[in-house]
Amino acid sequence: MYKKGAASVLLAVFSAIAILGGCGGDSGSAGQSPEASPPGQSPAQTGQASPQADFSKRITLTLFNSAGFNLAAPMPSRGDDPLRQMLEAKVNADLQMTLPPADQISTKLNTMIASGDIPDLVFFKDRATAVQYFEQGVIVDAAPILAQYPALKSHYPETYWKQISYKGKTLGIPGYEMVQGIRGWWIRNDWLRNVNMKAPTTPEELLEVMKAFTFNDPDQNGQNDTYGFVGGVGKNGKFDDLGWDAIFMMFGVYQGNYEVVNGELAVLNTDDRMKSAIAFIRQMLEAKVVDPDWTTINDIGALDNRMLGIGNVGIVYNDWRRMEGDKKEKNPEWIVIDPPKGPDGQQFSDLKGAQNNVWGISVKAASDADKVARIMTLLEYWYTDKEAYPYFAYGPKGVFWEMENGQVKYLSDKKRNVDFAQQYSWVSNYALPRRANDALYFNYNYPKTAEFLGINNKYLFPKGDHITPFITEDPSDTMYQDRIKYMDESLLKFISGKEPLTNWGAYVQTLETKFALSKFKETALKQLKEQAIIK
Repeated sequence: MYKKGAASVLLAVFSAIAILGGCGGDSGSAGQSPEASPPGQSPAQTGQASPQADFSKRITLTLFNSAGFNLAAPMPSRGDDPLRQMLEAKVNADLQMTLPPADQISTKLNTMIASGDIPDLVFFKDRATAVQYFEQGVIVDAAPILAQYPALKSHYPETYWKQISYKGKTLGIPGYEMVQGIRGWWIRNDWLRNVNMKAPTTPEELLEVMKAFTFNDPDQNGQNDTYGFVGGVGKNGKFDDLGWDAIFMMFGVYQGNYEVVNGELAVLNTDDRMKSAIAFIRQMLEAKVVDPDWTTINDIGALDNRMLGIGNVGIVYNDWRRMEGDKKEKNPEWIVIDPPKGPDGQQFSDLKGAQNNVWGISVKAASDADKVARIMTLLEYWYTDKEAYPYFAYGPKGVFWEMENGQVKYLSDKKRNVDFAQQYSWVSNYALPRRANDALYFNYNYPKTAEFLGINNKYLFPKGDHITPFITEDPSDTMYQDRIKYMDESLLKFISGKEPLTNWGAYVQTLETKFALSKFKETALKQLKEQAIIK
């Protein structure tokens, strides 16, 4: 449906790109732009178009923003939205932003495309989806356009651009930086003292601490009401970020990831190390050191409740900000520790995230050189201008922050004197330029938060940015989704004990005979070679 008319439009696209050199956006150094408001001045009052482009005629720019920072927030009118005013003033455009419901992102976008109402800029939350729409001719290669905008190009390291490339093309512009080291190993330090033990450093020590936390009354209340560990399984049947993935990483594997070993693709879901990890989990479950309700814990809220609500567990794999806000008052004895070393000496805290979200430029917008120039100028201003940064990252000045001795100072809730949830929840939909290490944006108030994040970042599991993100579903692979479903269901059965580990070989053999695993490996290797990820 999208491909059929794409060829003629693409001819116009590349003609437009060829003349962009005379219509390029402001590529000056970030922080030297005159468009950001000086202290005390409304940000919209100083917006000016790039001196290199003629933006005298007002146009409309449409954005499909599915980033998910706060899709449910109702956006205010232009008059009540100074951030929209800043962007509009920069490029003399009427900015129309669509925020799709979180559970209807694809449906909403496909409906818009089918009706011919293709947005100028489309946000894709993952690389695979961006690849899909690129193949359908909905978005264009951004590389020739980016050449005219060096400030935007240099804003991100080359690894980011590599991660959003596809067959030598650039899928778009990074949408927001991935925060690394989000999750790590939390342990009750007071419980360690009460059972006279140290933080575990190996799987064997980990199991012993879990046993002590379960059976030695670590909270000293005289009740048999504690557990050494809590984990869960997502509603999608996966173990991402709900505890068991920490155990997987201790054995050097991660669900759904891949490696290339001696020129062959290793599917970690079938790796012998995954079998060893599951064997250790079975030890934990059989020792009864795991919260027995783990199969019903399927979101972060339920995990939090065990950690900070019920408070009946001593070890949990969770977010680095868990002591922020009023949570630190509930139990100040939670600390983040170095992850235990696995049997091969590997030590990981979290999956290293790839830069896989991206703003794609639609083929429709790319056929208009003037529109492309404004899109790129808008993005360059939005993402690279240092003076504008606090407006977009933190919110309107005087409401969220103020300048004090030349530095941005975040205002306390009392000083804001506004009902944030009612009046300003929408500002986060502009916060995409926030840097991943911006402590002010994340509003640290617990003194050890930065330290905890630092610990997690020391031990990142590297597979996230190595090859896994570059392997996408082959349209001709009719078994792709069924294969993934079978692997996920099988891992759950092995972990829960519904399937004995003695059947591991049969599981792998079924993947080969029924789900064409070898064919998938061949296709994946071909993809990696085509993208110059491996030789």
